[in-house]
Amino acid sequence: MGKKRQFITLVLLSAGLMIGTFALADDSKELKNVQGQIASQQQNLQQQKNKLKQLQQQLAKDEKAISTMARKLNQTQNKLSDNEAALVKLDKEHQQLTQQAQQQQVLLAEQLRAAYQNGRHDYLKLLLNGQDSTEIDRLLHYYAHLNKARAQALQQLAKTQQQLANNRHQAEQSRQQLNQLLARQQQEQDNLSTQQRKRAATAKQLNNALDKGNQRLTSLRQAANHLERQIKAAQEKAERERAEREARAAQRTGSSGRTPVVAKLSGSFAGLKKGTLPWPLTGKLIQKFGSKRTSQLQWKGLFISAPAGKEIKAIANGQVVYADWLNGFGMVMVIEHGKGYMSLYGHNQSLLLNPGDKVKVGQPIALSGDSGAQNKTGLYFEIRYQGSAVNPLPWLKS
Repeated sequence: MGKKRQFITLVLLSAGLMIGTFALADDSKELKNVQGQIASQQQNLQQQKNKLKQLQQQLAKDEKAISTMARKLNQTQNKLSDNEAALVKLDKEHQQLTQQAQQQQVLLAEQLRAAYQNGRHDYLKLLLNGQDSTEIDRLLHYYAHLNKARAQALQQLAKTQQQLANNRHQAEQSRQQLNQLLARQQQEQDNLSTQQRKRAATAKQLNNALDKGNQRLTSLRQAANHLERQIKAAQEKAERERAEREARAAQRTGSSGRTPVVAKLSGSFAGLKKGTLPWPLTGKLIQKFGSKRTSQLQWKGLFISAPAGKEIKAIANGQVVYADWLNGFGMVMVIEHGKGYMSLYGHNQSLLLNPGDKVKVGQPIALSGDSGAQNKTGLYFEIRYQGSAVNPLPWLKS
């Protein structure tokens, strides 16, 4: 009886071990499946990141090309405007010179006719009639005066005719240049349109990839962090350059004994009143400082809606410290105004200035656009103090 119980116990233990072994095998198989799924997800995530990076690089390339083309087109359009204004001035001058030449010709004809009718006959009469010498001298002086007046009239007419010839030559050259500029403008416009279509396709792919992978919030945060780093670097560089200028000025003071004038940014924010700065762009304000951008992010500046290609102007005197493409913000320009103040202009179609360029208030600095995969055209605008964004509205004219 005891042996029978032992046998039953052994059978039950063996069965339990077998069940445990089978369960362990199933758990191990499930673990491998989970690990495989995790590896596959990680691979897919890495592929998505690589694709996003490639699209962002392509977008940067497209939008930098557009910026260059739009800048050239803007320069051509400005030359066209100057050329057309010069041509209008030349045409007006031509009309004035033509009228002047006609008046001079009439005057000269009258002088010649008077000289022919009176001068020669009176002079002969004086000689034949034996007039008093004093009278003869008076009349000779009078005729000499008339001859001098005719000579001056002839010189003036010749000068006017030469001016007319020069005017016609300049006008002809101006018209030829105008036709060349018009042809160049058309070519540049065609090139720009082609590049813009290419950029639109890239931006669409990038936006689809961001939405598909739920990466938009992450991308916005990364772009904001990148912007912060770039602004900090630009600010530090500007401070280093200012310190170097002051050091060189101090050295010159020591060698010459005179106090040199150190170049400073006039019209800085520190010397301006709030509510007096001009708007950088005329358009519709569609996003304000502090309004929600996503459920977790806020706008740190203003977005002003306007058609692409409109001139954006500096809000104060300063110096360009950054002008390049930034992920999420497109073609960006940052201007330092002194005393810790900076202004930022983003999503531009084109940048018209380079780092280091001095800027005057109201000067065109960029063209509005939708770079950085933005779905609206216009301008993203910030004002920063000591690197931190502040509300621009109190500074701008109401």
